[in-house]
Amino acid sequence: MIKPLDFLIVLSLILLSFAPLIIFSYQEQSRQTVGRQIILTAVISHAGKVVRRIQLTDHKGITKYRFTNGEAFNDVVATGKKIKIVEANCPDQICVNHASIDRAGESIVCLPHKLIVEIRSSNGKNTGGLVN
Repeated sequence: MIKPLDFLIVLSLILLSFAPLIIFSYQEQSRQTVGRQIILTAVISHAGKVVRRIQLTDHKGITKYRFTNGEAFNDVVATGKKIKIVEANCPDQICVNHASIDRAGESIVCLPHKLIVEIRSSNGKNTGGLVN
């Protein structure tokens, strides 16, 4: 049989389950409003060497970049604060089918061409979601 106190215990456990969400949301909000602005930069690298940087914070319009290495090519487009590989001549097309990225720590990889497009923050931390 269920007792009245059981309802109180179940209700308090349900409310406590939301505590981490509230705490992390508050910390994320206070981190964004306190201190200097975090600058996000898209870094395009080939075989470990940086070939281009595109600042995404306060980016307006469209910036296009074509990476070529012999017969291999990748077209990278930054639109607003997002970046994406829109065309490539690699056989699997995984990099082209990948969604646009816009948070620190996210990346797009074209393995056949050894090309990586990643977003880095000015403070060196991943700021996307709840990951630090």
